[in-house]
Amino acid sequence: MAKIKNCEKKLGSNRLSITLDNKNKFISPEEVSASWKDNYTEKVSRNKDEVGLRVPQFGALSAIRAHWTTSMAPATIVLPTGTGKSETIFSTIVSERITSSLIIVPSNYLREQLYEGAKTFGILPKLEMISANALLPTTLMYKSKPKKEDEDLLLEYILNSNIIVTTPRMLSTMSPKIMKHLVQKVDVVFFDEAHHLAAKEWSSVREMFIENKILQFTATPFRNDGKKIDGKIIFNYDLLLAQKAGYFMPIDFYPIKEFDEQKSDLEIANTSIKLLEKDIDEGFNHILLARANTQKRADELYKNIYSSFTHHNPVVIHANISPAERKERMQSIKDGKSKIVVCVDMFGEGIDIPTLKIAAIHDKYKSLPITLQFIGRFARSGKKKLGNAKLITNIAIDNLKESVEELYHQNSDWNQLLNVHSSNAITKEIETDEFYNSFKKGHMKDIDLSQIKIKVSTRIFRNLSDEIDINRWEDVLDKTRTTNLINVQDNVFVFIEEIESKVPWSDQKNIFQYGYDFFVIFYDVEKKLIHINETDISKGNRLIEKIFKETAAVKGDLIYRSLNNINRLMIGTLGLKQRPSGRISFRMFAGSDIKSGISESVASGSTKSNLFGYGFQDGKRISIGCSYKGKVWMRWVERIGFWKEWCKSIGSKILDDSISTDEILKNSLVTEQIYNFPKGKPYKILLPESIETSNSLSKKFYIEKENKHYPFFNAELRNPRILNNKLHFELWINERKYTFAQIITKNSFSFIQVEGDELFVISSQTNKVKATEYFFHNSPEISFIQNDGAVVVIQENLSTTISSKKGIQLNLDKLISIDWTQLGVDIKSESQGINKKSDSIQYATINNIVDQSSDVIFDDDGSGEIADVVSIQIDQKTKKISFDFYHCKYSDGIKPGARVKDLYEVCGQAEKSIIWNDNIIELIDRMIYRENARRKNHSISRFEKGDLNTLNTIKKMVRSGFETRLNISIVQPGVSKSKLTESMKQVIISTDSHLIDTYGIRLSCYFNN
Repeated sequence: MAKIKNCEKKLGSNRLSITLDNKNKFISPEEVSASWKDNYTEKVSRNKDEVGLRVPQFGALSAIRAHWTTSMAPATIVLPTGTGKSETIFSTIVSERITSSLIIVPSNYLREQLYEGAKTFGILPKLEMISANALLPTTLMYKSKPKKEDEDLLLEYILNSNIIVTTPRMLSTMSPKIMKHLVQKVDVVFFDEAHHLAAKEWSSVREMFIENKILQFTATPFRNDGKKIDGKIIFNYDLLLAQKAGYFMPIDFYPIKEFDEQKSDLEIANTSIKLLEKDIDEGFNHILLARANTQKRADELYKNIYSSFTHHNPVVIHANISPAERKERMQSIKDGKSKIVVCVDMFGEGIDIPTLKIAAIHDKYKSLPITLQFIGRFARSGKKKLGNAKLITNIAIDNLKESVEELYHQNSDWNQLLNVHSSNAITKEIETDEFYNSFKKGHMKDIDLSQIKIKVSTRIFRNLSDEIDINRWEDVLDKTRTTNLINVQDNVFVFIEEIESKVPWSDQKNIFQYGYDFFVIFYDVEKKLIHINETDISKGNRLIEKIFKETAAVKGDLIYRSLNNINRLMIGTLGLKQRPSGRISFRMFAGSDIKSGISESVASGSTKSNLFGYGFQDGKRISIGCSYKGKVWMRWVERIGFWKEWCKSIGSKILDDSISTDEILKNSLVTEQIYNFPKGKPYKILLPESIETSNSLSKKFYIEKENKHYPFFNAELRNPRILNNKLHFELWINERKYTFAQIITKNSFSFIQVEGDELFVISSQTNKVKATEYFFHNSPEISFIQNDGAVVVIQENLSTTISSKKGIQLNLDKLISIDWTQLGVDIKSESQGINKKSDSIQYATINNIVDQSSDVIFDDDGSGEIADVVSIQIDQKTKKISFDFYHCKYSDGIKPGARVKDLYEVCGQAEKSIIWNDNIIELIDRMIYRENARRKNHSISRFEKGDLNTLNTIKKMVRSGFETRLNISIVQPGVSKSKLTESMKQVIISTDSHLIDTYGIRLSCYFNN
């Protein structure tokens, strides 16, 4: 071979590593790649004594060759961090003699690193896979757009290059002329860190080269937006294999729960420093990286926290530091002189410092999975003595369980690689882990049971024999295609059978569709009941027959016992099956027809076929369905652990002979069409819950005359009353009143505006409707209380009657007497206002009734209020937060007395406010909005105690899983406790029952002596 030489040229900040002949001329890319033919020897390191490609690198290379044998379509190669993506790319180029390659990377750091590796083929010469006779590739690092006069020279460099390394951003700046030549020249495009393909810059570049061969290398097959990368995955070396092979070490995760952001950074730093010093004491030469999301934040963290640890020689590195200083600090890290480095993102992809083992994440990425892909770079093994990687971050903002679940969804191996070291683990989480760990798995080891969610339903059988043979499932399901997961301890058995079937849209014999049948069986030993949830009922029946020697299906009326103890059960649909002699065998009732269906069921003895309804149980809103064939279900999906406990509770009801299903139906709630408003006093009015609790600005009330908009949450419906057979009510917006009326006719209903400027509802710049039309489609719900304590709820032209509970006496412990005169209160003065009137009921409530140890005391008085006063108390030890609402109302008289009128509105407000029980985050957001609006308009805070930071801290606690409890109080000094009439007692009992029956909320009443 003629004498050759290698040198480097520069064009601006672009660099070209060239192979020249003895006349100092370019050796053509074709001649360079031809030289690799006889000078490349493939070696594979299958054990410690062998030198060569790692097993995953060789596997990926083989998969690429196999793919290109049959397809030119884009392909994805998944290689975990630390397994050697770069060398896999170089091996592909040289072994397949690819004359022209384009390698696209996400960052400047990676661009430089890949360029340095590519121009000498990385460690391949060291592995003796490339001989000295092989010509090194002409390699271009495209880093900056050249001057106009240098464009032709850049084009010459490109046309003579074997390998070009750049970023999507630089390609987007390339002139159309050069880009056209580049697209025509390149044989293969390599995307490194291909999870970035969700970004527009990346996807645009990929689209330009779509006719070229494309290989996408990534550590995760998921893009940054959570979707899978386009392109067939031809090789996936999973994390667990990498860990077992020693390429990838486990990660110790130390989650911190600090809800106060002002303390978060210090807590993360202190925990991280302790771990660093512990590692150093144990002989590990580890380095701590503190990650911030901006250069300003990095400087602040360094100055305020990390600079004080001078014995670890901390440094800060980011783009605003001079290149010389940055290089010096980087060398200090590599040499181990600096044990702490504070940075932004430059230590992300492509970093190759094995001693970086501790990551203090002060500012997380968009999600925990991306954060842990980042820390995965810390988990790579090396030749030096290294310990496990460690991740420290504050997860108070996120729910740790949900965040880790997101990671597990992407790859189930994480649940074995990620060791969560948390002092915050609670008993329930531990029990859940024990439950799932008790399953013995069949041949498909990669199924993570904790990720399986099933529709909550069961069919029930009695076990008439003690004989059980779980292995007989093989008589029903194909054991070569079935995964069995057996938990003998809890008697839960899961079977997942792969099903292959012909497609319905073709007769071609070699086209199939694949699916799975799922079966989960729970045997409640104590009750001798078998529960099954399955996708194939026929196979499910056969499984029960084979596994259990003698069984009997639970069917018929017994099934409807599962409806017992569901408060305010509202039947949505009811199916009846008539006796065999009848001509009609089946009838379905829904909506306002339900009442006649229930009457027929109870009176005639017709068989209930199926039923579905909604209600409240154990302080929660639920749905439930039943079928006489033996099935009970709910309309949501849950994990198997939840399903097992739910089955146990259903089984207890099924076996309870004291339950009368006819009584359940008779006491359920039904809707009826009405033609007139009911008798009684209308005392409560509200819009549908989704509207009342929404903090959205997308819908607003609009006063066209003034061209003013008001968000829904600044408005409130009040004072419903019957006038001339019409239901009048008021809409208050920032203390301005608009009066409307609802009219019911024989077959319909309508709304009219009675008072105030014409009001509209606007949901976009083009969508404007009259408020009356909006009320027609989103009708308010109005409650009327009867003399006997029954409540009739009207919506549209339908009514639901909630009967009063017989024999219930008013619990006098709920009634608290206050000497309002001693407190100096004017019982006809309700609000303290911005001037904090000391003789007002609200002022006295805040200062004398509300628990002063509360973390938040909030004056929420005004249109759109949650309550007049909201207090919040945090119990860190039990992880519980109490929300207390105080609804205040002025007296209708000068002196306290026995006026039922003094109770109607305040009791209605108490009942209405239960809507926040299921909407705690929205409740906190509403308080934040109302505080900001008050400060903007009056410069006076609503906070009597606490601040916005406290509310944000509470919000994080709720999101992290703190249990919340709502308590409601009515404050009415116009009511004399000693003079309560029966009608007054009925109103209080009705409100108390409403709160208890729905969410189990405690009611307190503060009256006069």
